[in-house]
Amino acid sequence: MNNLTMQKSGVACWTIGQHAQKNIIPAIENCDSVDLIGAYTRNENVLMSVCSETGCKKYSDEQELLLDPDVDLVYLSSPTGIHYEQIKKCLTAKKSVLVEKTALTDLQDVNEIIALAKSNGVLVMEAFMYRFHSQFKRLQELLKSNKYGAIVRIECEFGFPHLPKDNIRYSKALEGGSLYDAGAYTLSAAQLLLGHHPDVKWARRCSEAGYEVDTFGNAILVNDKNQIALCNWKFGASYINQIRIWLEQAHIVVDRAFSKPETYQSNIVVYHNGKVEEEIISGTDNHFVNMFSYINNIIMTSNFELEYQQIYDQVKTIKAVVECKS
Repeated sequence: MNNLTMQKSGVACWTIGQHAQKNIIPAIENCDSVDLIGAYTRNENVLMSVCSETGCKKYSDEQELLLDPDVDLVYLSSPTGIHYEQIKKCLTAKKSVLVEKTALTDLQDVNEIIALAKSNGVLVMEAFMYRFHSQFKRLQELLKSNKYGAIVRIECEFGFPHLPKDNIRYSKALEGGSLYDAGAYTLSAAQLLLGHHPDVKWARRCSEAGYEVDTFGNAILVNDKNQIALCNWKFGASYINQIRIWLEQAHIVVDRAFSKPETYQSNIVVYHNGKVEEEIISGTDNHFVNMFSYINNIIMTSNFELEYQQIYDQVKTIKAVVECKS
């Protein structure tokens, strides 16, 4: 592994969309634990712009990227429909992979990918950045403390107005759709907060007229303690980005739970009998930078098992939603 004496991981970006330009590349540059080594995308104008602005290597093709000994981690922000082949190429080249949601949609594929990652001693991880924000960490700590009793119900909701129809989220061929985008966040959070291996008990995916992919959906997850999570997601509605948790002795509201700028003053509000019982200030934070610090740490320690399990559980849940007969 390169940079071992410096305890830093070299990162290369493969495909560079707006999200990567706006959030990921700046996070890599601002993270002390990683170095931006190079980038590759078929859009020559974008590639030239990014490499010129950052001073990183401009790869002529994917093979040059995969053969670069300075690269430890490949960040993939391509559409879901081409993730499987790209991830395989990276792992075969003994590169760790951080892949945007939804990483994979088939259990056979994820089992193969995890086995390949294990055999090559590298990481495969899905880029749910919200996990690494101080707000979500404080929420997990609050629930673990049992300060307000056990969970009665969790509600996770993520939705926003329609984007232009040529956005890749609306492409069936590239495995777009609301489940694999906004829905993936809600399902991921529901699993982490419920714990105890929740199962999908009911789900549906729906499409509006004029769209070839699902534009909204819902799911109910139940764990082995008989605690429940309701997940709701939608393209084409007023913006919502929230987690609400009903406890035995309080009700928690977490606004901007999944996505927020680093300048956002985050908090967690606890209500009891309709009045504010407590406000937990989690403040500003950059969950993208935190995510890369975390990744570097587990690459340096080869501590990959948690992330293997996370990506498997997410694919299992996504698959259960797809196959559910509502």
